Amino acid sequence: STQSTGGAHWTKQCPYKDTLGAALDVREEETNAAKPPPRAPGTYVPPAIRKGDSGQDGSSRQRDENPTIRVSNLAEETSDKDLQELFKPFGALSRIYLAKDKNTGISKGFAYITYNYRDAAENALKHLHRYRYGHLILQVEWAKPSGS
Repeated sequence: STQSTGGAHWTKQCPYKDTLGAALDVREEETNAAKPPPRAPGTYVPPAIRKGDSGQDGSSRQRDENPTIRVSNLAEETSDKDLQELFKPFGALSRIYLAKDKNTGISKGFAYITYNYRDAAENALKHLHRYRYGHLILQVEWAKPSGS
């Protein structure tokens, strides 16, 4: 009979399998719980558990759900590129949505700008509210949550 405690090679006849087997199983479960399960290449991995994403960027700032500002009083000829050039200097942009008429493609005069970080959105709001853009004065405010 084998008296080794180092591996999982217990046989039915081993007298130590019941006493040490449970301890090894618990230790193995704890080790496996710390590791994410293996994934096949090309499968979707939620952002919260992607490699290297601990939920924080290493500084005191954390990502917000959606620090989004609403800009209104835009000219009809305003494009996505114009908005990107105007808002990008304040921080990394996550999304730009320029409301356009479905038939004509002309701007409806407002847009939503989503930043990666709240402080960038706050900075843009502070600097661009009542900013003269073309022949109009921009109105910039925090976007209201959808459904309200």
